[in-house]
Amino acid sequence: MKTLLVAVDNSATARKVIALAAEQGAAQRAAVVVLCCVDLSYSMTGPFDITLGEDPADFGCAQDEQSAAAAVVRQALSELKEAGVSARGRVVAGEPAETIVAQAKALNAAMIIMGRRHLSPFNRLLRGSHSASVIENADCPVLIDVRAD
Repeated sequence: MKTLLVAVDNSATARKVIALAAEQGAAQRAAVVVLCCVDLSYSMTGPFDITLGEDPADFGCAQDEQSAAAAVVRQALSELKEAGVSARGRVVAGEPAETIVAQAKALNAAMIIMGRRHLSPFNRLLRGSHSASVIENADCPVLIDVRAD
């Protein structure tokens, strides 16, 4: 069975990306893996080095970040289930574009589905475009939902 990788985050665009993934999953009779990336600095994987003077509240941020990512994935899985598409989810720590490409390779994904942030030219230059990086580095087709918010 084909596998489609859909990358989501906690944005309004993610709902549109999930709808597109449901359409593609049904049309291609493919299983869908929903991926949400968590910044490495908020990763809860150990071991942990703790130094004197660290703010204990900082560790709550990591839990909040991973909990929010898990909630995004659960919501996506619910929407895909309602659409009759077989799906499972993953929350992975790492830089988004690199992580998406690596996960697609590991899953032997037939396609990556993701959204686009509509960055200003300045922000695109400053921070780079995750979708552009995925397109450049992926070994499979990449479907970008570019519908306006």
